[in-house]
Amino acid sequence: MSGLPSPGALIPHNGGAVLLDEVRSVSAHRLDASLLVRPGTAFSDASGCLPGWVGPEIMAQAIAALSGYRTLTAHGRPAAIGLLLGVRSYDTVVSEFRPGDTLTVEVIESSEDEEGRAVFDCKILCTNDVLASGTLTVFQPADNSFIEQECRVRG
Repeated sequence: MSGLPSPGALIPHNGGAVLLDEVRSVSAHRLDASLLVRPGTAFSDASGCLPGWVGPEIMAQAIAALSGYRTLTAHGRPAAIGLLLGVRSYDTVVSEFRPGDTLTVEVIESSEDEEGRAVFDCKILCTNDVLASGTLTVFQPADNSFIEQECRVRG
């Protein structure tokens, strides 16, 4: 064990929606995590496989874990919310991630702006083979006021 918080303590997901099992390492702009492909997640098919299209969700959860870790160490609580704005250049060499495989996900922040948008270069590996890669753009607001404002406008 790495001694780092569990992914469930860092991301705003519960139960079978949490795909990551362990945060292996974290630095200012990078996080490495792992997961065992298994049946019973919110994304597993009947045979326990994770379809290849779940790759961006795995990557997004690792980004959320990095954001959660940053906020936890700075403010004593995990990040409240983050939004996936887009996925570019997602490429996978597999149609599914198979039960029993241990996957490693690497996310590296390549840019960020003052408003809370950031771009991450991401990879999913299994025993040093890159199975999927992509670039994710996310938005981490400073607080939840933009949601509250949107609810008042639409309410």
